[in-house]
Amino acid sequence: MAATGALKSRRSSGNVQLFVTLGIASPQHRRSAFCILEFAKTNSVVTVQRAFRRHFGINPPCPKNIRRWFRQFQESRCLCKGKSAGRPRVSEEQVARIRAAFERSPRKSTNRASRELAIPQSTVWRVLTVRLHLKPYRLQLVQALTNDDKRKRMEFCDSMLEMMEDETFISRLIFSDEATFHLSGTVNRHNVRIWGTEHPHETVEHERDSPKVNVFCAVSQDKVYGPFFFERNTVTGQTYLDRL
Repeated sequence: MAATGALKSRRSSGNVQLFVTLGIASPQHRRSAFCILEFAKTNSVVTVQRAFRRHFGINPPCPKNIRRWFRQFQESRCLCKGKSAGRPRVSEEQVARIRAAFERSPRKSTNRASRELAIPQSTVWRVLTVRLHLKPYRLQLVQALTNDDKRKRMEFCDSMLEMMEDETFISRLIFSDEATFHLSGTVNRHNVRIWGTEHPHETVEHERDSPKVNVFCAVSQDKVYGPFFFERNTVTGQTYLDRL
């Protein structure tokens, strides 16, 4: 028989105690019980978090969860999860209204659609992605081109084709690029993920206007130029000429 790990209370000498029914509690139940007992003794979320970190050696739960567990235990004397009635089914009428709203205005935000249709934003998002199989595409920013720009591009391509007829042209062709490096280290939050069974509550301190260095490098068929380091905040064409 599998252990349920349900946590209930009993009183002994005026103190609240927790015990486990029908087996051993799960790690999450033990941590919740620890937080409840510590909060009952200290009535301080910060003290509970410090004790939790010392006892378990991991980051503590957030203050909201600690208070919610304690409030639930005071009201029901139990941390057992009640049976949920389940997520209400989205009607076909709501699906049709959401489809029609985004067919009229594909750039409409889900928050705006939620207000206009009086449907929760999470339901709008779920219908769009699960029921209608739509995907949110981001706009792509490109350089604005005039008719004169197009003419210049054609002239450049024609001149490059002519120069490539010269066998020595490729050896004289140089490709270059530049990059900016912050001395404090910059984290791209879009690419950083921390996988785990619990929220790590990790933070990264961001230093505004931190020192940085611009690096320029070029490469040809048989040679590497640089790297060249620029300590100025902005690198201009004149800066490159002075370096060369």
